[in-house]
Amino acid sequence: MSVPPCRFSISESDAPLELLPQDISAWRQGNCSTEYVHRLDSGVPGPELVIQALTHGNEICGANTLIWLLEHGVMPVKGALTLIFANVAAYQTFDPQRPFASRCLDEDMNRLWQTESLLRPDSRESHRAVELLPYIENADSLLDLHSTTYAVAPMLIYPDNLRNREFADSMQYPFPHLLYDLGSYHTGMLISEHERHSDAGVSLVAECGQHFAAATSAQALATALHFIALHGMLDADVEIPDWGYAPDKSAGHYRIDRVLQAQTERFRFAEPVSGFERFSRGELIATDDQELIAAPFDNCALIMPARVPVEGEEVVTLAEYIDRN
Repeated sequence: MSVPPCRFSISESDAPLELLPQDISAWRQGNCSTEYVHRLDSGVPGPELVIQALTHGNEICGANTLIWLLEHGVMPVKGALTLIFANVAAYQTFDPQRPFASRCLDEDMNRLWQTESLLRPDSRESHRAVELLPYIENADSLLDLHSTTYAVAPMLIYPDNLRNREFADSMQYPFPHLLYDLGSYHTGMLISEHERHSDAGVSLVAECGQHFAAATSAQALATALHFIALHGMLDADVEIPDWGYAPDKSAGHYRIDRVLQAQTERFRFAEPVSGFERFSRGELIATDDQELIAAPFDNCALIMPARVPVEGEEVVTLAEYIDRN
């Protein structure tokens, strides 16, 4: 299989570079057979948790969270907690003049978790995924930490089933929840692969805020500690900090409907958007050369619109706003 190149805008970022990537070489040699993987075993029976960072190399909030957990010696009180720095090779290419370019090397590491890529890896990301797959398959619950291009509200994303929704609601997470049907939304996502192997735990993506913002790393840490605590695995002496961001009117449950791709280089949104704008059925969302793209249903929210639309690439996810948290 030929792997398309990892594509990104080469223009300077409009995201504030409040935090830059840290040197994580001290964490290269973990206590597993795989580099940049650390398994913290309590020695007491309990769940197997995995927290993954750097699925995308420029999303540094997750790496900062894992560094904090390791430097502060956070150990689960039962079960085991595995911490994974995923696409380290991409992370190490960071250039402050082109900060989005370190997202990946060859392909998006959050689109390759499916049989064809994992059985016949042909990119640096897919080879790394094969190394990490045993930890993903062995996990009862998985948290994958991400950040976003625009300064939109943090959000949780998860397959729509009772255990994921009940767990996410129990986090008292006062930000958007995005629900999707397994198999109908980015089948190569890490949490979808985990969900196929788990029948008791939970599979969550946390989008923690804008790339490189200090508040985003604070949000990621709070999310990770809530995740550990709700599994009954956090020592009572570990204080969970406040969320990095204040909730806003975008909070609620949304059901993902579809992903739009730019069919031409002339794709343009009808108005400036950053995310969670809502449209009524029939309202104009965008144009793609001569095509008019209208909202296909009421309460149609735009999720993670592309910063720079690229022909043939996804430009926005459409989701139906369901209810408040």
